[in-house]
Amino acid sequence: MARTTTSALIGLALFALFAAPAAAQFPPATDEQREAGARVTEIRFGSEELTIPRGETVTLTTGLYDASGNAVEGAVAVIMARGAVGPRFSNIMGQQVELTGQQQGQGTLTAVVMVPADQGSVRGTAGARQLGQISVTVLDYPAESIDIEDPDYTVYTGTSVQMSGRVMTSHGDEHATASISWRSDNPSVAMVTGRGILTGVSAGSTTLTAQTQDGVSAEYAVDVTLNPVASISISPTSAQTRRGDVVEFDIVARTASGGVVDDIALDLAVSGLEGTGGFVFADGTFVAEETGAYRVIASTGSASAVAIVEVDARPDPVTVEFLDHGVRAEVATSDLWVFEGVDGEDYAYTGTHSRGGGERMFVWRVTDPTNVELLDSIVVDARVVNDVKVSDDATWAIITREGASTRRNGIVVLDLADPAHPSIMAELTDELTGGIHNVWIMGDIVYAVNNGTNAMSIIDMSDPRNPTHAGRFEIKPGQTNKSLHDVWAEDGYAYLSYWDDGLVIVDVGAGTHGGTPTEPVFVSSISYPQGNTHVAWRSRDYVFLGDEIGTSDGMRGFIHVIDVSDIENPHEVAKYDLPEAGAHNLWIEDDVMYIAYYQGGLRIVDVSGTLRGDLYRQGREIGFFRTEAAPGEGLQANSANAWGPQIFKGNLFVSDMTSGLWVVKHARPRPVTF
Repeated sequence: MARTTTSALIGLALFALFAAPAAAQFPPATDEQREAGARVTEIRFGSEELTIPRGETVTLTTGLYDASGNAVEGAVAVIMARGAVGPRFSNIMGQQVELTGQQQGQGTLTAVVMVPADQGSVRGTAGARQLGQISVTVLDYPAESIDIEDPDYTVYTGTSVQMSGRVMTSHGDEHATASISWRSDNPSVAMVTGRGILTGVSAGSTTLTAQTQDGVSAEYAVDVTLNPVASISISPTSAQTRRGDVVEFDIVARTASGGVVDDIALDLAVSGLEGTGGFVFADGTFVAEETGAYRVIASTGSASAVAIVEVDARPDPVTVEFLDHGVRAEVATSDLWVFEGVDGEDYAYTGTHSRGGGERMFVWRVTDPTNVELLDSIVVDARVVNDVKVSDDATWAIITREGASTRRNGIVVLDLADPAHPSIMAELTDELTGGIHNVWIMGDIVYAVNNGTNAMSIIDMSDPRNPTHAGRFEIKPGQTNKSLHDVWAEDGYAYLSYWDDGLVIVDVGAGTHGGTPTEPVFVSSISYPQGNTHVAWRSRDYVFLGDEIGTSDGMRGFIHVIDVSDIENPHEVAKYDLPEAGAHNLWIEDDVMYIAYYQGGLRIVDVSGTLRGDLYRQGREIGFFRTEAAPGEGLQANSANAWGPQIFKGNLFVSDMTSGLWVVKHARPRPVTF
C-alpha cells in the first residue's frame, strides 16, 4: 500500500506556501545559458550555514561546478531566501550575493539553476533545477533595556506571583530571544526564582533585579503586605461534569471581619481521588482530561476551601458517512466555496494549486450530494488559484491569482448569472501584481491579502464589473518583516492572520474604535512563540487560530483558542493539537469546529460551552474522516492532504490537495453543557 512520504509532505507544504511567488521570479535565460546550467551539478556557498545580525548585510560567496569539480561559466542561477533574510530572490552574478538580515529567526537559502525545459522542474515550473540549500540565522538587534511589568496581584505574605518583563532592543521593539533572570536584594522579605516566581515571606520592602544574559538589567521595588485572609469559600462545593466540560467555581477570600480580598493570588490545586488529568486555572475554572473524581483546593496561609468534582465520559465520536468524491487526479486542489446559485441549484467551486497546473477553477453541481457532477471550469493566467469566494446574493464570485506569466495577478471577478457556467466579467490587477493569496467578502467590500505588500487591500465591489481600490491596512508600515496570510471578517471586525506577528484585530465598522469598512482602525493583537499564524475564525467570544508549520516530519501546527470577550485584551485559553499532523483551514457552525488537518484528514471538534486546556486530550473530537484517494483517484493514493472544509445544507464538503472534492455527512449529537 502506498504511503505519504516525508519528502512528499514537505513538497506539498512548499507548493502551498511558496510555489507561485518563486515561479514568478525565476530569471530569463537564453538557450546557451540553459545548456551551461545543465552542466551544473553543485553549488558551493562558501559556508555550511550563515549568521547575520538583524539590519546588517553580509556577502555570501557562491560558485557553480560540474560533476568533475570544474567551475561552470555562463549559467543563470538564483538564490531564493525563505524566512528571515532578504532579498527573497538574488540572481547569482559572478560569485557573490549580498544578503540582509530582515528579522530575527531562522531561514534557508535555496539555489536554483536554469536548465532546458525537459531537464528539470522546481515547484511546478519547468526549466529549473534545485542545487542545494543552507540554513540562515538572523540575530536580533542588541538588547538595550528591560521593561518590568507590575504583577497582577498584591504581594501578600505566603503568596506567589509571576513577575514578567520585556527586553527591548536598541530599535525600540521587543527582543525576540533574550531571556531574563531574577534575584531579590532581601530574600527574607521576598524571594524570587530565576524565572521570576516571586513569593512574599514577611512584611517589608525589597528590590528585585532583572538581568539578561548579556548584562542588561533593571530594578523593581516590591512591597510585601501581611496576608489578611482568614477564610475562603468555594461554590459549588460539588459538581458533576464530563471530560472536557468546564466547571466555573466562584472562589472568595475574606478577612476576619468578612471583607472580600480580591487582589490576592490564591494557591489553586487539583488532587485526583479516582483519576488523573484534572486542571484548575487562575480564574477558578476546572476541566479534566480523564474521568474520575477530583478534589479542587483553594488556599492561602492557614485558610482553605475544597470542592469535589465527579467527571463522566463523553459520548464516543460519531461515524462520518461518505456521500461522494469529486475526483481530481491531474492537478492539486486548493480552496472551495459551496453555495446555492440564482437558478436554485447547489454548486461547489474549487481552486487549483501549482502541482499539475494551478490555472483553473472547477465548477461542480452538488444539488444531489451523493452524485457530484463536474460541469465546467474557468481558466486564467495563474500558477495558483488559491481562493474562491462567492457574494452573499450569489451573483458574482472572486478567484485569486498567484504566479501569472505576465506578473499581473490580482483578483478575477466572475459573473454567476449562469452559475453552472460562470464567465469572467472583470479583473483588478493594479497594485495587486504580487499576487492575492486569500480574500473575504463582507457585503460590497472585499478584503484581500496582498502578497506584494503584506497589507490588506480593500476593494469596493458595489459595481462588480468595475472593482476599485477603497483602502488599505497593514501593521508596521514601511517595514518588510511581516507576512499577512489570511483575513476573516464579521460583525464589524476583521481578524488578520499575520504569521509571526499573530492575530491582529481591526474595527471595520463595529462602532467600538471608530473604524469603517474602508478605514480600519487597530483594536488589538496577540502573538505566540510558535508563530506561523495562518487562519482565524471567530465563534462566540473565541477566535480560533490555526498554525501552518512545515517540518522534516511533515506538516504541523494546531488550533489556538483565543478569548476575545475583552476584545482589547485577547488571551489564549485553550488549544486543539493533533500531534501527528498539521492544521490548515477551518469552519465553525453550531458550536462544532471542522478542521482540514492536512495528513490528519478532516477533524470534527465540539467547541460548545466554556473552553479551557487541551481539547484533543479532553476527548472533544466527535468525528473524523480520512480524505484518502484510492489508486488512480488522486495525485497520491492512500494519503490524506485535507485543505478546507465547509458545512452547507447539513452536508460537509472538504477539498483535499491531492484528491479533489469530498462530500460527507456527520450526524453529531446535540452538545450537552453544564
